[in-house]
Amino acid sequence: MSRRRRSASWGRTATRRERRRTTMSVREIRLPEDLQPLGEMLVKTFQYPENPEWGVQDDEAEEVRRQIRLLRRLWFLVRGVQFLSKPMRDLVRGYVWEEQGRLGAGVLYNRIGVTDRWSIGTVGVLPEFRRRGLARELVQRALEDIRRRGGTHASLAVIDKNVPAYSLYTHLGFSQYNSVIEYTRSSSEMPEARALPEGMIELRWRKSDWRPRYELARRITPEEIQTLSPIEEGQFRVPIPARVLDPLLDAFRRARQGRAQIGYHGVVIGQMAYDTPGGGKGVSSIQARLDPAHPEAAEYMLGNMLRAVISINPALRVQFSV
Repeated sequence: MSRRRRSASWGRTATRRERRRTTMSVREIRLPEDLQPLGEMLVKTFQYPENPEWGVQDDEAEEVRRQIRLLRRLWFLVRGVQFLSKPMRDLVRGYVWEEQGRLGAGVLYNRIGVTDRWSIGTVGVLPEFRRRGLARELVQRALEDIRRRGGTHASLAVIDKNVPAYSLYTHLGFSQYNSVIEYTRSSSEMPEARALPEGMIELRWRKSDWRPRYELARRITPEEIQTLSPIEEGQFRVPIPARVLDPLLDAFRRARQGRAQIGYHGVVIGQMAYDTPGGGKGVSSIQARLDPAHPEAAEYMLGNMLRAVISINPALRVQFSV
């Protein structure tokens, strides 16, 4: 099964100001207090009875709840890292629409690395609160806040067949610049082992080693996409305090992870990684990037990652996007 998402980009002058609605109770998110109600709201928000494959699946909802419980327990560590690192203070920003203590809609966004670019990760409105202009109101608030914080561009992803959402974002000044296809695999059948193509070698790749990711992305990302979404070092460089926090979160998650690079004649032409949760619940994920000049490595890369996650958690669904 697959679902396609479109990426869109907004520039400094892309949107126009509109008169504020005064009847809506809009406020900034409060963390960590809002984590649990936000999570529950978003799980209910992303359900599409007419297109169930678009929605948050049960295993994804379980993973969201696990992540939220973990963040609430370790929020004191997040606060410490934010105190030491200014970019980390923009790890999670957002607004919610609240009525009588209940969250009906929300938008979450974050700075991309240490750049002036931002990502709007989530825009959600509960079904009973729709058709009130809440999504528009919240996205406009987010864009204004991004401008105040020195942001020059914002990007988001939307399911391409979600016509109302797509129309809203284009009306607000976003332009489509890329497409991502998400695949899912539910079979526990172990794929056949494949050998690396001749001349290629598998290299160690540490999670904190950001430069190979940057150099590969800069080399293989099409020029027309880089025009709208430039590849910058700041996207990949991780602040030192965050390098301390990340392995701690992984340890508390009991996550099993693996990663490697593929080298060819002294150049990294591919990178692959997997993440599968501890406890046997949730969703496994695979990430891979490959130089399109070397498609012969794809079968080895994907097969290798699939074999790894299936050997650890054979019952879990696997997600992969390209």
